[in-house]
Amino acid sequence: MPFFSKSKKGSVKGKRRAGSLSSLTSQDSQKQDDNMAIKLQLDENELIFDSATGQWYSEPPTGGTNAAHLRKQNITLQDQNNALRLKNEILMDMVVALKADLAARDKEIEMLNG
Repeated sequence: MPFFSKSKKGSVKGKRRAGSLSSLTSQDSQKQDDNMAIKLQLDENELIFDSATGQWYSEPPTGGTNAAHLRKQNITLQDQNNALRLKNEILMDMVVALKADLAARDKEIEMLNG
């Protein structure tokens, strides 16, 4: 018996349509609830989807807290960078002094030997 043959008992389409229409009316009431904005939180940034235009936009930070936080973090990173540069200079000075001491010892050994 083929899959797509007509049913002998009658059509089931009417029952399915009636069931789907009732589900559509319940979906319409739910659609009003679904029309709320979709918000996506990524770290400290928030993206909002506007269903009317179909566009994503970012909400500006309230009170400039994000900018203040970034400034503070920038100052902290600059301080850490300056400290690392200072440590690097000290280590380079130590290497140069050690190399000078080794060169002086090499000369002294050379004078003693000969």
